[in-house]
Amino acid sequence: MGFDVFLPESEDELMTLLMRENAKIMAGGTDLLVRIRAGRINPDKIISLSKIQGMNEITDVGDRIRVGCRVTHSMALNSNVLKEHSPIMLMALKEIGSPQIRNRGTIVGNVVNASPAGDSLIPLYLSNAKVVIHGPKGERKLPIEEFIKGPGKTALSMGEFVRAVEFEKSGSWHPLFYKVGQRTAMAIAIASLGLLIKGDNLRIAFGSVAPTVVRAYKAERYFKRSNGIITVMDEFMERCLEYVSPIDDIRASAWYRKEVIKNLLKSAFDFWRKKVL
Repeated sequence: MGFDVFLPESEDELMTLLMRENAKIMAGGTDLLVRIRAGRINPDKIISLSKIQGMNEITDVGDRIRVGCRVTHSMALNSNVLKEHSPIMLMALKEIGSPQIRNRGTIVGNVVNASPAGDSLIPLYLSNAKVVIHGPKGERKLPIEEFIKGPGKTALSMGEFVRAVEFEKSGSWHPLFYKVGQRTAMAIAIASLGLLIKGDNLRIAFGSVAPTVVRAYKAERYFKRSNGIITVMDEFMERCLEYVSPIDDIRASAWYRKEVIKNLLKSAFDFWRKKVL
């Protein structure tokens, strides 16, 4: 396991390095270094972003928030912009690892890692996030659902990197985030659920129960048609479970994951009745 480390000082230098074969970007390194040590990847070149200026900002851009690729989870948790405009993101970030992990790991790193268990991904899916990609051909933006193709798979091309992620403000929505792991803290999610409610509008997403995080659009439309009043929980749950296709792995069985989601939905339903109605 040997690799060279590069520290570019500009985006142009970064993109030139990315045109080389078998190069990987390191922002926080919390996922990358684990994968290298486990032998799952074997890059020749590691490119650190630590010398490039202007990538660690959280910016209010009208009806959206822009988070740079070097913004750590701890920086986000201390952001007044996110405290006011994205409580759902803060709920999810508080569930991430230990203080050490939060101090190193980044939101954009979660996006590029493309794990269906990524805690910060659920708020991004709920907030209609767009991934800001820079590359040799300039800038392009993709909805997060188009950017993440599957576990560890993204739409990045040779020479491209994720400069930032932008997502809608949701401070006026009622947020909820649930996560179930093998431990009460510092655990990868067995299953997770996030939702935003405002009047008869609902957004709901699940993590760790499909190849990617998923939005339950049929359930959202059912909620809208019901004018925000769910009288038959089974019908709503049935529409949610259409998006749940878990697997058996070392952390949990597919059956258990589905049962967890059912219980989380019941808890979310109770929350909705008590806090929102």
